[in-house]
Amino acid sequence: MTISFSQMCRQMKQDNILLIMAFVPFIIGIVFRFIIPVVEDLLTDYFGMAAILTPYYELFDLFLIIVTPAMLNFVVAMVMLEEADDHLIAYLAVTPLGKAGYLFSRLGITGLISFFISILVATLFQLSGINFLMMTGLALAGSIQGILIALLIVVLSKNKVEGLAMGKMTTLFNLGILAPYFVAGKVRYFVSVLPTFWMATAIQTSDYFSLLLSILLSLIWIAFLSRRFMKKTIG
Repeated sequence: MTISFSQMCRQMKQDNILLIMAFVPFIIGIVFRFIIPVVEDLLTDYFGMAAILTPYYELFDLFLIIVTPAMLNFVVAMVMLEEADDHLIAYLAVTPLGKAGYLFSRLGITGLISFFISILVATLFQLSGINFLMMTGLALAGSIQGILIALLIVVLSKNKVEGLAMGKMTTLFNLGILAPYFVAGKVRYFVSVLPTFWMATAIQTSDYFSLLLSILLSLIWIAFLSRRFMKKTIG
């Protein structure tokens, strides 16, 4: 699995665009940490209000935590689609690596790395002062959802071009973070199938049970998509 992961990293180095995308979370983090407060000061001065964006700093932090594993796993999904085009996945599946080993070398290891990078990015650039336990839980939930997004892209795409389009579609998963803040009443639960809904609920109410629901929901999605992936690429 280590050798397989190293081989994937070498493939990524050959594509400068994919390599740059791995650094996007840090760019977003810099913008959030240093530009958003300036914009907040300008808005509050202009409208004569005490706060406009400040009540939603948690949303900015949550988005940053979510987008970090999403971007990293998107890069991996593009590599997996290229390997599927070259029929490499089926060959690797019959080696000692196996089907499960292939998935772990691509998504499992990336998920572990993105977990620690999410914590690093959130620690460096957060705006709202989330406590470390909640931050760690959100990073874990976000990393698992990142794996889910990568599987969704690979399962629903035939090639890298379709993968790019599907990658944009998967940003709809992030809509779940808006519902607890902007949608009143039971209507908000229409998006409760999205793990991000429960992540936003968790950070808004400091409810760790909602965080657990987000993780369990992502795992259910992953279990379903993994079977679809096996049938599509390996048979």
